[in-house]
Amino acid sequence: MIYVNGQNLDIELVNFCKSGRSIKIYVPYVKLQTIRVLIEERDNIAAVFVRWEPRDLIHGASDLEIYPYLKSKGIALYRNPRLHLKAYIDDNRRCFLTSANISSRALNVPPYIDYNYEIGTIVEDLGINERYYFNVIENESMLINDEIFNQIKEQLPSKKESFPEEDDFQISLSSLDKEFLLSSLPMSYSVDVLYDFYVLNRYDSEVDLNCALHDLAIYNIPFNMSASEFMERLTASFFAHRFIRKFLVNLDRNGEIYFGSAKKWIHANCVDVPLPRRWEITQNVQILYRWVVRLGNGKYAVDSPNYSERLYVTNY
Repeated sequence: MIYVNGQNLDIELVNFCKSGRSIKIYVPYVKLQTIRVLIEERDNIAAVFVRWEPRDLIHGASDLEIYPYLKSKGIALYRNPRLHLKAYIDDNRRCFLTSANISSRALNVPPYIDYNYEIGTIVEDLGINERYYFNVIENESMLINDEIFNQIKEQLPSKKESFPEEDDFQISLSSLDKEFLLSSLPMSYSVDVLYDFYVLNRYDSEVDLNCALHDLAIYNIPFNMSASEFMERLTASFFAHRFIRKFLVNLDRNGEIYFGSAKKWIHANCVDVPLPRRWEITQNVQILYRWVVRLGNGKYAVDSPNYSERLYVTNY
């Protein structure tokens, strides 16, 4: 069914946001007043992705103020200048696909007399390639934090003075290192679970599928490789990842790391906004242990002395 602006597009989109389990919003232009209506009473919005080109902000197509608002609600904001699609992805499966940006003109929220003609529809079950596509977009996007937000805010006034005489311009950003986001660590329960999905096209649940697609995007694994090529590429990409490398430098130096210390180290070195609480990353560390041992070709092992799981170097 096709929903149209001025009749039912806004109603169906609000209902989609209400009923979703974990929604990621991909929309180039976002106005604060309208996104408040969409998500004000929700606790199921995981992240928002915007274009945030300097021209967008100077023209007022997007509002800079959405960052502090989303931060106050614990919602991550990402910037991707290549973003042009408009989609709301629920639990990496259902998709509300629309032509509309998040503004009163585009969604008639709040009501706008000369609203745009826009349409939307719901895709109930995204295919694997489509889910992978959104994982790639997320992996390429820049997470906004206070430092980046302030850099943009400080540079916009001077850029605005010379606009529109300049044909084009860029804002200089010293961004956080996305390889040190918690989401850059593996999510599949084990390498074997990922292998079963990739090579055998087998997975036990939607969770396994979503985690597998995340890992393929993070470690840049294309489809249609042979089993040996897959393992070779995965091993190289995993150990080349700078978050993993830094963790293993610490481990190799000390010869061992106990679970509590590993969790503390991961928490101290991740750059997420908002920063997760330490207990929330327990599963991430458990998965990381499994991956390091499985891909380490015998260099690493796990035991449990003193009732605490220990990752150690076997030939230390």
